[in-house]
Amino acid sequence: MDLPSDVKDLLAQYANQGKATCQYVRTLSFMQGFLLGQFSVLIVVVFAIRYLLMEDVKRVKKRYIPSRLSTAPHYRTNPAITTAPPVALITSKTYYDVIHHPPESTDWLNVLFAQVILQYRDDAKVNNRLMLSIDALLNGGVRPSFVGPIHVTDLNLGDEFPIFSNARIRPSDEIGSMRAEIDFEYNDQITLGIETQVILNWPRQSFAALPVSLLLSVVRFSGTLTIELINPPETTTKPEKPLERYIAISSHPDFILDLQVQSLIGSRTKLEDIPKLTDLIQTKLRNIYIDKMVYPTFLKIKVPNLWEEQVAEPEQQQENSLPQETTIDDGVVPL
Repeated sequence: MDLPSDVKDLLAQYANQGKATCQYVRTLSFMQGFLLGQFSVLIVVVFAIRYLLMEDVKRVKKRYIPSRLSTAPHYRTNPAITTAPPVALITSKTYYDVIHHPPESTDWLNVLFAQVILQYRDDAKVNNRLMLSIDALLNGGVRPSFVGPIHVTDLNLGDEFPIFSNARIRPSDEIGSMRAEIDFEYNDQITLGIETQVILNWPRQSFAALPVSLLLSVVRFSGTLTIELINPPETTTKPEKPLERYIAISSHPDFILDLQVQSLIGSRTKLEDIPKLTDLIQTKLRNIYIDKMVYPTFLKIKVPNLWEEQVAEPEQQQENSLPQETTIDDGVVPL
């Protein structure tokens, strides 16, 4: 069907207007999206500069960071904390919590002690030097008149090593002081065998002699050691002698010392493993350890004083205080 030319021109004109409108709409949508994207980027940049680079530091709330640096107070800048007790000062600067800190392993100490003990065991086997030294020690002091010469027949230093564990720091009985506590366990067979004679000096000197053989073995030895630095008390007057600073090593009273004692008394009619003698030796050795090591007694190791003052003796001070004399040709003239 043929349309009039006027209608065709009108339809063509409408078609051209529709294409132009669609193209305009597409161009407008692209420009709006482009401008919106640029505006969004600009807003993000402005906020970033505002809150990251230009914010007032005083208004920022500090966050707590659980690190070693944040838990240690700064004693140099805070004069109120400088008067803290020595215990609190030391524990804060060494990051040690006396209450909540778990016991520590001492494997490194066990290895070092094992090396030292092994070296001493090897040295003791050379020419039986340790056995000869103990023999000379037992016979060198003042020996009772009813005990004959003592001879060492057996000596075994064992094969195991002491094990230390559970090291911890605890408040000391001294004000402002601390002590270290370490558990130890030693399971081995350290053996010492001796022979001697019990001499009967009545009715005359050396009337009879009774042979005695003993074999003493340490089977188990365990307990808790305490190590503490003892400082001299503060005095207002200058002491005549410098006060000592030392390390005190002691043991808790709940230690375990298991011994095995084998005894043989007599020559023809022999008595073996007498219970009374075994109890006597065990009690004696335990009492020696209690008297030497169990708290409140302790083993003292002196700490050298690097700034020890020279204290003049009273006689020397008295001589220095006497008037001096000057000798002249004709005599002595006191000054």
